[in-house]
Parts: sequence; C-alpha cells; structure tokens
Amino acid sequence: MDKTKEFIWLADNELRINLNKLASDGINVWLEDEKLKFKGEQGKVTEEALKWMRQNKTAIISYLLEKEEVQDKGFDLTPIQKAYFLGRDNLYELGGISANYYFEIDMDKLDVKKFESIFNQVIHDNEALRGIILKCGRQAVLSNVPWFSIEVKRVNDEAEQKALRLEWESKIYPLESWPMFHVGLTTKDNCCYRLHVGFDCILLDAWSVTLMLKQIYKLYENDKIMVPAYTFREYCNEHGKLLNEKIQEQAERYWSQRCEMLPKAPALPYAKKLSDINIPHFRRLNYELPRSDTETIYMKAKEYKVTPAAVLCTVYMKVLAEYAESPEFSINLTVFNRLSANREVQEVLGDFTNISIAVYEAKKGRSFKEEVLETQKEFWNLVKYRGYEGVKIIRKMPKNNPVQASLPVVFTGILQGLKQSDYYLPNWAREIYAYSQTPQVSLDYQATDFKGNLSVNWDYVVQAFENFVIQEMFDKNIALLRKIIQLDWEQEIEI
Repeated sequence: MDKTKEFIWLADNELRINLNKLASDGINVWLEDEKLKFKGEQGKVTEEALKWMRQNKTAIISYLLEKEEVQDKGFDLTPIQKAYFLGRDNLYELGGISANYYFEIDMDKLDVKKFESIFNQVIHDNEALRGIILKCGRQAVLSNVPWFSIEVKRVNDEAEQKALRLEWESKIYPLESWPMFHVGLTTKDNCCYRLHVGFDCILLDAWSVTLMLKQIYKLYENDKIMVPAYTFREYCNEHGKLLNEKIQEQAERYWSQRCEMLPKAPALPYAKKLSDINIPHFRRLNYELPRSDTETIYMKAKEYKVTPAAVLCTVYMKVLAEYAESPEFSINLTVFNRLSANREVQEVLGDFTNISIAVYEAKKGRSFKEEVLETQKEFWNLVKYRGYEGVKIIRKMPKNNPVQASLPVVFTGILQGLKQSDYYLPNWAREIYAYSQTPQVSLDYQATDFKGNLSVNWDYVVQAFENFVIQEMFDKNIALLRKIIQLDWEQEIEI
C-alpha cells in the first residue's frame, strides 16, 4: 500500500496543513500534465514556500493526483446533506456550525485493544465510515484509511470529564479530511471506561449510529453480524430511479399546491432575533418515561389506529401553540427514508434523512383523539407524497428567504413502538449523555424508545431562549404526556 496515499486525507496531515496555508496566503498549487505548477501574487511566494515545495515535490504531486482520483469517483450529496453542507457557512441564520451528534456510554468492563480492533473492522466493513465531504459539494469514499487508534485519557474527576465533553461535542470536522467522527475513551481506574463518540450527521443519521453500535458490541461479544454488500453510494446513485415517474409527478403536484398555503414556523418567545445569534450553542433537556407509562401511550395509540410519533408530535405542537404568536403554524419533521428494492438497505450505514412539514392549528373544543387523527393524516400524506424532497418544500414556502432559518422548530421521532428489536447496547454498557446540534434549527424535539422506555429530548439553542422559558415549555410537555396517559382521549385535553 502506498503510505503517502494512505495518510493524505487525515485532517492533521502536515502536507495538507501546509498546502492549505499556501492557499490561504494566496498561492495556488495545481497539476498540469502531472507536473507541479504554482502561482501567487507578487511578494506572496516566499523563499521558504519555494524551498518546501521543492523538498516535497513528489509527495505533493502524489497528493494532488490522489485528490483528482477521489474527486472523479465522487457522487452527489442528498438534498439534506447539501443543507448540512451549506449550514456550515455563517452566512445562513443559525449557521456556522456542522450537524453533529455526540454521546457517551459508560462501560463496566472493556478490553481496549479488542474494542479498537473491532472498531477498525467496522470501519473497513462500512463505506460510510470511510466517507469524506469534498469542498466542491460532493462526497467520496476512501478505499484505504489508516488504522484508527482510540485514545485513552485518564481523568481524576467529573470536572475533567465535562471539560472533554465541551471540547468534543461541538467539534467541526474539516471538509476533505478523514475521519469525520471522533471516538475516545476516558477512565478513572483502568477498569471502568467511558466511551465518547461524536460524528458529523452529514455522514450518518441517528438510526445508522444505532446500527454501527450494534455491529461493534455484537462483535465484541463474539456474535455474528450481517454486513450488507449494498452501500450508501449505490443508494445515492439509484435514488432518482427508486420512485416511478407517476409517483414523483403526484408528489410534485401535491406539494406545489400545498406550499402556497403553508403557515410560517411558530413565532416563539425568543430571547433575541435568531438573525442576531452568531454561532449557536446547543443544550439538551431530557426526560424518560417508565416502561409502563410508555406502553400505556403505545396501547392507546394502537387502539385509535395512530402511530406513537403522531401522538408525541401532537403533544409537542399543543405546547408550542401555547407560546406561539399565531394558533396556526408549520414545523419541520425529520423523516428517515430508506427507499430501495434492496432488502439490505435497512442495515446500511449512511444519511438517509429527509425532511417534511406538519401543520397544526389550535382549536378549542376538539378532543385529543381528533387532534391526533389530524396529525396522523399529515403523517400519511408525508408517506404518500414522499417523492418530493423536503428541502424543495421549504424553498417553495411563501416569502421564503434561503438565508433565513425558515422552519427552525423540529420534531424527530426514532421510535419502534411495541415491536421492540434488540437493544444496541449490552447490559454492561449504558448511555449516560447525548447531544445534538443542527444548523438553522432553534429547537429539536427528539423521541426515542430503544430500551422500551420513551425518552423525550429537547435540543435547543441556548442564546435563543431564556432559561426559565424553555424549561417551562419542556415541563409543560412532560406534564401533558402524563395527562394523556391518565385521561380519556375522547375528550378535550388541555395543558
């Protein structure tokens, strides 16, 4: 294996750093007929720069050739990946950040060398973990990547743990560099360990992360796993062919008509204008319902032939309506599309996210059942007309400004319902912290039920809300959840 090629995509590679510095100094370096060329403004090309280019000529040529090869093999970003890509630019409202997910898992035992070896096997088996995002707005998969060493740090107390958390949770992974994730371990006693994982959501959606962890821990426990031969790259390349022309035409006609009537996002009592927030910082509020309460909600949902996601989204929108200036508004829905004739698609790692829109109008005198059925109708239409990308819907909304965060309030449901599959963590490992941030989002409601317990999480922009306001909103959301557990859905349920 060519060791130069093996390492050139590393973010901390000296060659990359120096070439990026030359570019920032106004010195352009390129290949012409495989010969090294450079050009810079008068006085910019220093003797030091010339000396470095002469000494590293072979390595630079190899790097640029490999870069051309990778770019030639690149493939298009999905619409939501493009949105994440653009959201890195602080030109956009609530932008200037990458879409990140970070979490920590406490483990009662760990063979570090075995764990590292297994993680590298999972990297080898899954193209998405070898993915990079190109500056031209495409993506590529690296054939070869270096061994990923998991750093182990010894910490003395929780304060040191939190300092590392702050460092890692909002990390921006550079474009055209690998990896676009971080995995580290901390320990106090070399017996129990805390796993720290962060990644750019432009490569993996939330469901893919659970698949990745399932692979890792099953292999660690010496279980067999199924590694799909089908890849995210194949999915992206065939995506336009997955839905027939008639379905796409119906979806475009439906959304083109509906977009003209969609209300704006809820005007919440923000602490300041979203446009005045420079770099958004996120924080999470969390509450977990006991399994018995979770099952009660799910059984009631089944009785009324609605999904748990529709129930939770209705509760969320009722609370938003208490604080919004208008009783009618639209929110952003996260949808995980895995549309393929290939059966293996459910096991593939990648970013299959799409977004769509749900509309809510607060009306007195409606039973909770009627409200949920209305939300469920919205959800069914999302499925029926899924042939239209959510990003296009937002662009077609009345008075849409592409720079503004048009729909910053989000609902994300990663729910399995009563049919629970195997939990992705063994009994000696448990998630103790999680955090997400998304450009152009002020509030993201995330619901999960991986252990059979409903977990409600609100990730919100700290600068956008007064502490007491967001806490009050969250508390009302939980209180309303408890009400729907106890009360009859055939009646009106007020907050």
